[in-house]
Amino acid sequence: MKVVCVLNEPWLHNGKLASVYVLHGTEKYLLETWEREIVKAANPSGDQFDVMQLDLQETSLDTALDEAETVPFFSEYRTVIVKNAQFLTGAKEKQKHNVDRLAEYVVQPATYSVLVLIVESEKLDERKKIVKRLKERAIVLEAKKPSQNELMRYVNDALSREQQKMERSTMERLLFLCQDDWGKLVRELEKLQLYAGTGATIPIEIVNDLVPRTLEDNVFQLSELLVKRQADAALRLVRDLEKQGQELIGLLGLLARQYRNMYLSKQLTEAGYGEKQIASKIGAHPYTIKLATQASRGFSEAQLARALTLIADADEAMKTGRGDKQIVFDTLVCQLALL
Repeated sequence: MKVVCVLNEPWLHNGKLASVYVLHGTEKYLLETWEREIVKAANPSGDQFDVMQLDLQETSLDTALDEAETVPFFSEYRTVIVKNAQFLTGAKEKQKHNVDRLAEYVVQPATYSVLVLIVESEKLDERKKIVKRLKERAIVLEAKKPSQNELMRYVNDALSREQQKMERSTMERLLFLCQDDWGKLVRELEKLQLYAGTGATIPIEIVNDLVPRTLEDNVFQLSELLVKRQADAALRLVRDLEKQGQELIGLLGLLARQYRNMYLSKQLTEAGYGEKQIASKIGAHPYTIKLATQASRGFSEAQLARALTLIADADEAMKTGRGDKQIVFDTLVCQLALL
């Protein structure tokens, strides 16, 4: 086996390569980064003639192994990228693959090829012999979803390289808008950095202006208007969201979750819990709880309990057809604004 060069970062850089890789996990950005780095290391000239991209939903594993056993024409290595290697997981396969041949191949792989098996799955099926064989003979990398702290470190490192700054609250806002999606965070942060320029401080106003709002964030804005008792502005926002294709029943579900978070945050805050503890206990995003805690200060516990009752009544009315959905929802908005 050729030695793979892995630095402190959790992805591969140019260096000596292994003959066989297994890349799995739920963080698509990392899987794509590792794939790109492996291809770059095997083909530093950028020549794609000796890089094969195959999908096991469309072709067979035998075809992939045939490609791996083909001598490269112009590069030092023939790189074979194999997507959707579901046979390595417990998922039901659409077609059977010749895993016995793969088991034989990894024992003595072609020295002129790099075979990369990729599957977007959190776990491999450890009971399968082929998985055990690959763990013994190949480089297996798991792309885990990053933690909040890891994403914060990534943002800080990226900002430091450009001598830029961002307050922690602004950073939390950015991560929330990117839904903790590493790939989206990379793209949005690059856009913010280019806009702000080297050495600048990136304020929350720029983040709000340049990073697209999520549906959940729009519902936060709706609840903020209701907290401020601004029913007219809240209804205008609802109409705008409808024009964007949002269903009222879906908005109601998100509104219910927001008021539930406000209610529980108020209860737990008064019981002495901190925001991180509340987020963990409720199972919600820390930034969500931060906003919910702030919003809950404008209400008593009884008012929030009443809001949840009103939302439940509206939900029943909309689902049972007891009233026109728009009238029911608009009435609810006015009732919540009067609490």
